[in-house]
Amino acid sequence: MTHEYTGVRRQRYEGGATFVPICRECFRFVTVDAQITVNGFGELVKQPNATCSKCGRTQMLFEGFS
Repeated sequence: MTHEYTGVRRQRYEGGATFVPICRECFRFVTVDAQITVNGFGELVKQPNATCSKCGRTQMLFEGFS
């Protein structure tokens, strides 16, 4: 997936979770949330973590932990 978004900014959260701030539905840039939810095992909780101007609440494209 990373080759598709070369040169696009990334959103990195505390703990190293890195996202491409793009809507999964329409592929527009999104407004990211200030923080994300992680469960007790260090795994991401699958829930909306950004707002798209067209689609509303959405999830960003997860890139991995760094």
